[in-house]
Amino acid sequence: PAARERRTVIFEGGAMKQFVSIAALAVLTACSSGPRISSDYSPGDAENAIRRANADFAAAARSGNAPALVDNYYAPDAEVMAPNMLAFRGREAIRAFWTAFLANGSVDVALTSTNVTQPSSEVAIETGRYDLSIRPASGQAIKDAGKYMVLWKKSNGRWWAAKDIFNSDMPK
Repeated sequence: PAARERRTVIFEGGAMKQFVSIAALAVLTACSSGPRISSDYSPGDAENAIRRANADFAAAARSGNAPALVDNYYAPDAEVMAPNMLAFRGREAIRAFWTAFLANGSVDVALTSTNVTQPSSEVAIETGRYDLSIRPASGQAIKDAGKYMVLWKKSNGRWWAAKDIFNSDMPK
């Protein structure tokens, strides 16, 4: 009940900025849903997987498929940090967030990696930009653009988003 009340408050009234921020979080989340890759270390394997994950995340968001978006992107113990909100920890909390977010209308998101650093065989850090549009069932599209950072960890030959943080470049 408390989580439901909180979601209602986010999307009602004059809280458009919070809504846009949450939308941007959704975009960030999309960055990690890539297919399995080799468990052998090779420079650049994270970057290739992350770029594929970005495309998969955007496709899942466009289709409104929160379970696929979360289960194919985030590590089981992942954390999503959106502006002006408490962190979402674990797939269940992240799935609840994305389910509520995607229920608000048609989502179109583009994620563009600007840098992927892979300091080891099991860790990568991605920075990038997102462009987001949410079209509610009635009304005008809500647009946002901003930047993000995702800490990726490799487990069992697969890259997973472990920490995901983003913020908007749009004025308040």
